Amino acid sequence: MRTLALSFLLLSFATTHAAAEALPVKIVPGVGITRGGEPYFVKGAAGDKHLDELVATGGNSFRTWTTNGLGPILDAAQQRGLTVCAGIWLEPECNWFSYSKPENCARQTERVKKEVLQYRDHPALLFWGIGNEAEGDGNNADYWKQLEVLAKAVKEIDPAHPTFTAVAGLQPTKVAGIQAHTPSLDFVGINTYGALHALRGYLAKAGWTRPWVVTEYGARGFWESPRTSWDAPIEPTSGNKARDIRKGYEAAIQPGGDCWGGYVFLWGQKQEATSTWFGIFTESGESTAIRDVMHELWKNQPPPDRAPELKSLTSDVAKKEIAAGSEFTAKAEATDPEDDPLTYHWTVTPESSGRDKNNRERPTKPLTKCLIKSEGASASFRAPIKPGDYRVHILVTDTRKRAATGNFPIKVTENSADRAKQ
Repeated sequence: MRTLALSFLLLSFATTHAAAEALPVKIVPGVGITRGGEPYFVKGAAGDKHLDELVATGGNSFRTWTTNGLGPILDAAQQRGLTVCAGIWLEPECNWFSYSKPENCARQTERVKKEVLQYRDHPALLFWGIGNEAEGDGNNADYWKQLEVLAKAVKEIDPAHPTFTAVAGLQPTKVAGIQAHTPSLDFVGINTYGALHALRGYLAKAGWTRPWVVTEYGARGFWESPRTSWDAPIEPTSGNKARDIRKGYEAAIQPGGDCWGGYVFLWGQKQEATSTWFGIFTESGESTAIRDVMHELWKNQPPPDRAPELKSLTSDVAKKEIAAGSEFTAKAEATDPEDDPLTYHWTVTPESSGRDKNNRERPTKPLTKCLIKSEGASASFRAPIKPGDYRVHILVTDTRKRAATGNFPIKVTENSADRAKQ
């Protein structure tokens, strides 16, 4: 009995160990990639949150930007049958780091080697992303040369996982730098937003012939959007974002070929321009219509429970300047595909709360005294007393953790009556 038990334990260990071995990712020219011998097209999300929802939506991979906490992240992916596009952080050119200084580059190279050596055998690993938007305007030849050194080093340590770098748009200077100096990179990662739908045509015109992955795509960026007279970006509703993302995905990513897939941004929530601009989820965890669209694109069928649709958001002060302390109203119209009851959450926030020591935008906090009365789809407000830039938000939620979002900017100016008293 003891011999049989020992044999069973050894067999179990061998089976578990075999199941946990890294699956090699191979490049098939003109076709794409295989993982463990099977064709693999990336249906990915940028960010490591809401992983169970990613699986349910039909995703198969997610992306990180650094190796911080990568071990548990890889384990979480493996438990769910997901892969990880593991980012390796590279320093941008700055006052404490220069690609023209060999000693800086040598230290970075040694750090990158250690990170790759630590995680190369994990079965959930898919790609190594060497740097994210660290290239600047693309004219720094020293950066591209160092990238080639790093790509070679990573491939020597781990030939089983392709390498790339992610660039903020593939402008001609970046095309030239990659082509001239980085032959060892297996593909390029392109971060693009409003221009996604035209990406294939642009790459053909630019003469790009190597493989590519859209390493970030999502709602039209705040830098690409219409603006008010005081330069505040106008954010699309969650439904309009979803429609724009579908258009871009179907035009640029879905056809495949030299495109191996993409990572939609952001599978989670963050403050960037606003609290809702890029998040596919809300701060309280509801998913928006973008998740529904990804479900349709990845699984070829709509999800069973869909997000509400914000049909309109109106106010006589939307995108206008108003006096401090003045009163105004706003109204929303929303519907739910499953006719679920809807709840309307109205808030007013400052346009910005500044940045923290890591240069990240601080979350904006609702100004509770601004909301006079909320009656479902309608609300009345009192403008802040302090002049400045503000935003009125509407969050519409159903009973199944789905949501629609929208907002409009306002500029609060000094009250003329207060000015007269001075």
